[in-house]
Amino acid sequence: MLEGHSTELLIIAFLLLTVIVLLFRNLKKGRSMFSMAEDLAVAQDKKQAIDQTLDLLMEHSSDFVFRYDREGNIIYVSSNVERVLGYEKAAGSRHFTEVLTDNPINKGLKGHLKEVFRDKNFHTVSFFVEVFDVDSKPQMLEVFETPFTDDMGEVVYMTCIAKNVTNVYQVELELKESERQQYQILKALPDALFMMDREGRYLDYQNPAGDDLWYNPADFIGKKVTEVIPDPLGSTLQKAVEDAFESDEITRIEYSFNMEGELFYEGRLVRLSEDKVLIISRDITAQKKLEVGLREAKEAAEAATEAKSNFLATMSHEIRTPMNGVIGMTGLLAETELNPEQKDYVETIQASGDSLLRVINDILDYSKIESGKMSFEESLFSLEKVLDDSVNLVMFEATKKGISIDKHIDEDVPLFINSDRGRLRQVLLNLLSNAVKFTETGMVKVSVYLESKTATGCQIGFVVKDTGIGIPKEKLSGLFKEFTQADSSHSRKYGGTGLGLAIVKNLVKLFGGKVNVKSEVGKGSEFSFTITARLGVDQDLASEGNNSREVFKPISEDYPMEILLAEDNAVNRKLTSLFLEKLGYNNQYAMDGLEVIQLLKQNPYDVLLLDISMPNMDGYEVSKVISELGLENPPYIIGVSANAFRSDIEKAMEAGMNDYITKPVKFEELKEKLIKAGASRLNIES
Repeated sequence: MLEGHSTELLIIAFLLLTVIVLLFRNLKKGRSMFSMAEDLAVAQDKKQAIDQTLDLLMEHSSDFVFRYDREGNIIYVSSNVERVLGYEKAAGSRHFTEVLTDNPINKGLKGHLKEVFRDKNFHTVSFFVEVFDVDSKPQMLEVFETPFTDDMGEVVYMTCIAKNVTNVYQVELELKESERQQYQILKALPDALFMMDREGRYLDYQNPAGDDLWYNPADFIGKKVTEVIPDPLGSTLQKAVEDAFESDEITRIEYSFNMEGELFYEGRLVRLSEDKVLIISRDITAQKKLEVGLREAKEAAEAATEAKSNFLATMSHEIRTPMNGVIGMTGLLAETELNPEQKDYVETIQASGDSLLRVINDILDYSKIESGKMSFEESLFSLEKVLDDSVNLVMFEATKKGISIDKHIDEDVPLFINSDRGRLRQVLLNLLSNAVKFTETGMVKVSVYLESKTATGCQIGFVVKDTGIGIPKEKLSGLFKEFTQADSSHSRKYGGTGLGLAIVKNLVKLFGGKVNVKSEVGKGSEFSFTITARLGVDQDLASEGNNSREVFKPISEDYPMEILLAEDNAVNRKLTSLFLEKLGYNNQYAMDGLEVIQLLKQNPYDVLLLDISMPNMDGYEVSKVISELGLENPPYIIGVSANAFRSDIEKAMEAGMNDYITKPVKFEELKEKLIKAGASRLNIES
């Protein structure tokens, strides 16, 4: 484009030169001034024709032509300046400073006049100026200029061709700004950046820490990673670079250096082009140390939890073993003929034993919940019987305080359901115990209603209401938290672990329900909860009903069995033997595990009541030895232990036991287990 403009300028210059030469020739021939004026007019007409021709040529160009004199006045512009900048050609001449912006690029233009007209120092290449268009918007022009001189060699004016490069200029500005922002972002990164080629050779780097490292990245340039970092890490990094070139995804690698201390890094490699890969190296030493600390803390916590579980299991055994004797013997004593004073003493012992057992159970149950070992065992049972059992357990305390306990079950509530009998009784007992504990006068009422029912299941609601001391509104939100009572002074007056309601909340969750409370100070409290349960089928209902009516009948005639009792504690041995006697059985006993094995080799037994904790050989070992004896009819083994954790039961089953019962042994539960064992021996379903 520049060559085309130069040609046009040469033509113009040639025509003007021709006009001047003609004028001088006429003067030499002595022609009149009038003739000279005619020649000048002709020359002006020719110049005008040339300008018109130039305008016509420029009309279809993206460039425009302008001229300026030694004062800086723009004395001519081609007509297409209106299309390019919006200025009308007829608007007259103006000084070049009138259209310049304050862009620093225009800084040297004023001195340019001096260089051109006085020093004749012309630009041999294009230069840039920024001007305002007619709408006062800045436009960037690329200018090519050439001087027009007279016969004395003086510059008369400068002819310029201007090209509007605003769009290109804006793109370059945006590109530079983008590059600047990217550079600032890279500078802000805390990571070291390395550029490598396909051979794993360092091309460039950026390190925010400068060279203040155990290595100097500047020394890497031009070297391969395997030349800088020894194997095996060097080869590992080389392989990561090769993988990055073959993948469109980010390649990640973790590595470490052992200097004064072990340093850990995460490298992220991304392919930038066919021959360049960028490595972002981040120091993750602090993170790794934190992970190690967390892992050690986790292991310490697990060890502490295991130690606590072991401690609780030991305490459970040590406490439940004598409690088994106290509660069992008291129960047997209560069935003998007693005078009123003796009966009162026995009932007091029973109530105290039950209270102590509830405290122990609360602690153990909370431990199970905390460790996630709380189990849910579904069976068919009578809802009314569970309610009666729960009420009977708190009736003694209520009677002593002169409090009545009312119960009500709506007619549409199912008689039998499939759910966890023990857990439901535990929830009811906790709520009823609290109601009786915090009520001095009045009554406690427990109600059961049907909330919803389907063909196979139902949702049942329970409400325990009392006329006790009530709970302040500000205390309600924390009522179900562990080790919490509404008033700390209550722990002295009323006793308790503060775990009961926390256990209730978690047990109700196991039932798929929720628990709520309403209370008013001085007027009493109302606790309500729901459970989801399956309905029992007719055959199951009949079976359960029959069992319920025959709880206290001997079973030895229906299930004749030879029973061996393995128990090293004399009180528990005597108690269990008395229970078995009431069920119609005369049992033999062994004092330790070794004696059990000897007796089994000499006599066949149908059932083995096996204490888990015994001297010489514990119950787990005994079960394993029995399975290895190859007996033709091995006994049905019922494990007996104070350890009530689910894991203990699972361990017993894995050792070869058939069933499990926890201390204190209850008469009804022992009977159920023996019926199940007897049915198994007779090869019928219990």
